[in-house]
Amino acid sequence: MGISTITETGTVTLAAAQSAVAALSSSTSSTPSFTGTNDQVQGVDEPDIVKTDGANLFVVSTGSSNSSVNILQAYPPTSQAVLSTLTLSGQVQGIEITQGRLMVIDQEYANSTMYIGLFLYNTTNLSSPKLMQNVTVAGNYVAARMAQGYLYAIIQQPSYSFNNQGNATGVLPYIMVNGRETAVPPSSVFYTGNSSQISDYTMVVSVSMASGTEATQSVLTGPSSTVFVSNSNIYVVYSNYRMFGDADDIPGDVFTGGVLSSSVQQDENSTVFRAAYSNGAVVVQAVGSVPGSVLNQYSMNEYDSYFQIATSRLTTIDGNGTESDDVYVLNQNMSQVSALRDIAPGENLYAVRFTGDMGYVVTFEQVDPLFAISFADITHPVILSALQVNGYSDYLQPLFNNSFLLGVGKNTVASSTGDFAYYLGLKLSLFHVLPNGSSSDVQDYLIGDRGTDSPVLTDPYAFTYDPANNITVIPVLLAQVPAGQQSSGTSQGEPAYGNPVWQGAYVFQVNSTGLTLLGRVSQYPAGQNYGDSNNPNLQIDRSVIIGNYLYTISNGEVLVSNLPSLTTVATIPLPGN
Repeated sequence: MGISTITETGTVTLAAAQSAVAALSSSTSSTPSFTGTNDQVQGVDEPDIVKTDGANLFVVSTGSSNSSVNILQAYPPTSQAVLSTLTLSGQVQGIEITQGRLMVIDQEYANSTMYIGLFLYNTTNLSSPKLMQNVTVAGNYVAARMAQGYLYAIIQQPSYSFNNQGNATGVLPYIMVNGRETAVPPSSVFYTGNSSQISDYTMVVSVSMASGTEATQSVLTGPSSTVFVSNSNIYVVYSNYRMFGDADDIPGDVFTGGVLSSSVQQDENSTVFRAAYSNGAVVVQAVGSVPGSVLNQYSMNEYDSYFQIATSRLTTIDGNGTESDDVYVLNQNMSQVSALRDIAPGENLYAVRFTGDMGYVVTFEQVDPLFAISFADITHPVILSALQVNGYSDYLQPLFNNSFLLGVGKNTVASSTGDFAYYLGLKLSLFHVLPNGSSSDVQDYLIGDRGTDSPVLTDPYAFTYDPANNITVIPVLLAQVPAGQQSSGTSQGEPAYGNPVWQGAYVFQVNSTGLTLLGRVSQYPAGQNYGDSNNPNLQIDRSVIIGNYLYTISNGEVLVSNLPSLTTVATIPLPGN
């Protein structure tokens, strides 16, 4: 299938609009379908700043010194109302909802200490939520997930304290439940094998969404950064660095003594501990390590009881130190089963996505190879294809039973003076991927000039996809270069940066032949350029689809638009903005 490239000036055809209307009308019912958070694993929900139950919206608004959670009656949109507002003294990191319950994850700095509050509210009466449990942990928030009716929060707490003379003393981890401090017993503290780089208690705190019952397990680790949660296991990654001590002994790794060149050494390994969970109970079961660093949570996956992880590391190619990318497979004991190393020597890792027995890896230097990797034989993963396209993808969204991928990234132009490329505008790429591993670039949709941006590039929660109607919504900050100023004027021919002229959401119909722009929605007044506005609270960074309505959310308001026409139905200012 040939490549189709469309710029952001594309229009909606009559046939596309009629098709959208037909699809949307089929979803109309007394209990409409609705989109949720863009979760990585089905059945494992991830906290975010916007949640919906199909009838109400729960929206986080952030101020300079505090934040709030606004509960809005959302559907039908003719009865919009702010039912209640909860004001938090810190900054809300995310929320979760279940029937009659709201969990707020709050982070507050007080008395030279960071505190993470897990506040569980009874929302049987949405107009008057009642706090029913307060679990507070001194430390730093890493991540959280909700599964099986429990919130599992990963929080780090220092494992030692200093006195006035600067001497360190080991301390036990502790939590506070409804204001009462409780030490975590030593029997609930686990140790990883790398004792030389221990600095923190990584605590997994489970809280029942129904009753508020709390339980805590803790692991002595280094600073944790990335978390992957399957339907039965929690995997937490922390880094080991050569400068701080000996590394774990990893098969085939050069970290423990290998010198790649006179000036390049392997600086980092990633240690992963696995904790099994079930109905609030958490048991730490295994730990293992792999060379290199992990990009993000999408670099990890659990498939058929095996753990897959993609990393970037330093390596030696033809006697020269360079960067390379690997994929490792570990068993439930966190021992290495197989590895696919040196996937793209000299290139950076930009995106990873695992689906079924396939994995997709995006690397980039001047062009974007989309590598398709088969894990059908888990002991011998193999690269089936490497599709070369211009630009790169930062995020990959599986579509249509994993037979397509939608990539969100940047268009690029190769430099004429070195092995690198200049970033240009936003690029949406629809890839068709076949079971045999072959792939094709169905369509590239280009938006804006250099400087055009989207929160989806770093925050997949900003990506909305409605599988019932094949509609996707992507927030965009549009930048445009004035006519005649496409070059920055440098001798290297570097492309010019555009000026920010518009911010809002692009709404697309997606099918196997490509993307059709249904229209754009902005919360800024018509005729007012984004770059000229002094209101910073109207940048759309989330969206929800309920039935035939699109709800776009900024820090200042919720805008409701009809689908597919995108005509405005209602505007709801959020309190405090």
